Amino acid sequence: MAGGFYSRDRDLLKSELERSFSIGYGPLPKMGSGIQPVGAVVPHAGYTYSGLVASYSYGFLRSVIKPDSIIIVGPNHTGYGSDVSVWGEGEWESPLGSLKVDDELGKLLLKRFPDFDPLSHRFEHSIEVQIPFIQYVYGFDVKIVPICVLDQSIQTMLELGSAIADVAGRKRVVLLASSDFSHYESHEVVSSIDSHLINAILTMDEKKIYEVADEFDVSACGLGPIVSVVHAMKLLRNVQAQLLQYSTSGEVTGDYTSVVGYASIIFR
Repeated sequence: MAGGFYSRDRDLLKSELERSFSIGYGPLPKMGSGIQPVGAVVPHAGYTYSGLVASYSYGFLRSVIKPDSIIIVGPNHTGYGSDVSVWGEGEWESPLGSLKVDDELGKLLLKRFPDFDPLSHRFEHSIEVQIPFIQYVYGFDVKIVPICVLDQSIQTMLELGSAIADVAGRKRVVLLASSDFSHYESHEVVSSIDSHLINAILTMDEKKIYEVADEFDVSACGLGPIVSVVHAMKLLRNVQAQLLQYSTSGEVTGDYTSVVGYASIIFR
């Protein structure tokens, strides 16, 4: 997605990231030294639209933990590949450089979800757009485990969350759920609908999240990834959730007639 969702040019990409923080979270804080797993919901639109919101989750995460690994759960928008596709080894590259996949955690997750299909990831942006943010915030020593989900049913997402919790306790880990919120309604409608979903997420009640999404016809694309991370965090620790920032694309473009919602939510 380089050249589309974010710049293909290394220097311009760094400028995009710097701008996201300068108008969003602010200067990068000192690196935290926490050891307990923490999690966040992060948007995955083009940086022009959602970079400011994403900066809040990433800035907070940097302030509390220097992780060994980051497990990224993103939705499959394309329909290609398997129901749950764990990328278990190798490297992911951005214009800034490469991040290694944590093959130890990846192989453990592949035992639970063995149907890896690279086609799930090949044309998918929801995980890829997180890589430059991770590199900007944490550098290049942190490892990643990309997980792309097509089957977002509650049963599958609870199973995935349990599997993530089983492996996450082995290291200092950050869990990311990549999701945009409601799509292509007016700013007023999207903001109202999303407020109901966000309130449900803050309760940390997996079933309620799905029920509210159904009741208000929420078109958040990463509902399953959010639930998987919520479930994993609950199994790992006594967790609280907090909304850090919410906005819509209309606040960037000035067109409030058809917008997409973005939220940064943290779990700790």
